[in-house]
Amino acid sequence: MDPGTPPATEERASASGLLRSLALYAEARGRLLHIEGQEAGARLSSLTGWFMLTLTALIIGWMLAAPALVWIIAESNGWHWTRVALAGAGAHLFLALLFLAGFKVRLRGLRLFEETFNQFRRDREWLTRNKND
Repeated sequence: MDPGTPPATEERASASGLLRSLALYAEARGRLLHIEGQEAGARLSSLTGWFMLTLTALIIGWMLAAPALVWIIAESNGWHWTRVALAGAGAHLFLALLFLAGFKVRLRGLRLFEETFNQFRRDREWLTRNKND
């Protein structure tokens, strides 16, 4: 401590420096979160758009093809059309469950805000290391 400088002035400067550092830290983390938020939004928008287009095309196509397919199978095998329709419905429910399981796996693998979380982890590690010093 400098004998000519009052202790209150040094404490004020130290507190001011700490507050400035905290503000810069929060600003940097906020910028990173903003950038990753934009990337996540773009990814999710694209994924949602493709999903909706695919689902729409499948539904329309299948709605047009299903009655004809039921009729063809029932006529060629001599079965009643209701049995063919129920068998088709069961197959579709089974496939839907499989696709739902696959979709859940893909959602778990989707990493959003990955760099922000990594930076927070590194900050925690740095704080615990410096706390013990």
